[in-house]
Amino acid sequence: MSTTSPINGGTRAPAWRRIAAWLIDWLLILILPLLLVPVGVAVYSAGLRLPVGLWNLISFLLLIAPVTLWCASRESGRFQATPGKRARGLIVVDAHSGRPIGFGRALLRNTAKIALPWELGHTVAYGFAAAGRNPPGSLMVLTIIVYVIMFAWLGALFLPSTRTPYDLLGGTRVVSGSPTATRP
Repeated sequence: MSTTSPINGGTRAPAWRRIAAWLIDWLLILILPLLLVPVGVAVYSAGLRLPVGLWNLISFLLLIAPVTLWCASRESGRFQATPGKRARGLIVVDAHSGRPIGFGRALLRNTAKIALPWELGHTVAYGFAAAGRNPPGSLMVLTIIVYVIMFAWLGALFLPSTRTPYDLLGGTRVVSGSPTATRP
């Protein structure tokens, strides 16, 4: 089945357009870490030493959660697209009806797409930083899991359906179109 075949709410979004949209979004998302890194460096330079788990929690609350919530808010309701998707002419719709999705489903989709792999990646990075020369085997297993998730998400874009595991979980589909094209 072609990625340009018509479906409810638009035509399937080709993998390369979705990847290009994601890269645009990440250019915007990277503004937040660029603002937070100097704060972290200043805190560390001031001598404040926090446990690794607390640094990970702070990172989640100040970085991962806001990005996940922002993406969910942009993909739900009237917006239907993050800025990157909008720039590439893509929208997120209900897989069956082709209609806009609500915030809850967009949050579920973006939690699986962004928060889960990013938090696992942070956990691995903080774990290796704290472990020194003797990292536990569980850290290696977690590293493999992170890579499996990343490659599964990316590889699914090239399947005929172009639906990723997070699209399946959220009951969504990314299609070519504009938000006004799917309104009832």
